[in-house]
Amino acid sequence: MKRTIGIIFLLIIVLSGCTGKDDYYKGIEKKDISDLNDNRNLEYVNEYRGHTDNWAAVYIVYKVKEAAAHKSKMLLRYIGKNDIPPGKLSYSFDTEGGGDGSGTLRTDDSINGIYNLGSSESNGSVASPNSTVKMQVNWNENTETFVLKPILKK
Repeated sequence: MKRTIGIIFLLIIVLSGCTGKDDYYKGIEKKDISDLNDNRNLEYVNEYRGHTDNWAAVYIVYKVKEAAAHKSKMLLRYIGKNDIPPGKLSYSFDTEGGGDGSGTLRTDDSINGIYNLGSSESNGSVASPNSTVKMQVNWNENTETFVLKPILKK
């Protein structure tokens, strides 16, 4: 009986330590993009994720079957402990062999701390599924640079 209680207690500790990790990407995950809800209609999906103490980003490149072009989408979420102060937010990202982008917006242009940094449609090159995406976010005299790594399919 003591052994069973010990195992249950250990499982609770291990599982509770894992719950926060997925929260970084809440609202910006692949499942949150309506085009990606029907897996039968997708030719491929390449997803890249990364985060810092203040920001989480997801870059997704996908192609719908029988479509002439692939689509990409960059989403950014503020995950800092303090409220983001009002001001400007600028960002830039660069993929290996694929697209890049940059822009500026106001820090209060988010919906629940989520910024849609845009999407594109192209017949051009696509970042390799095993490559990385370099991301930089600047806001109110702060800068964070981080790498989005591929989420490899199992």
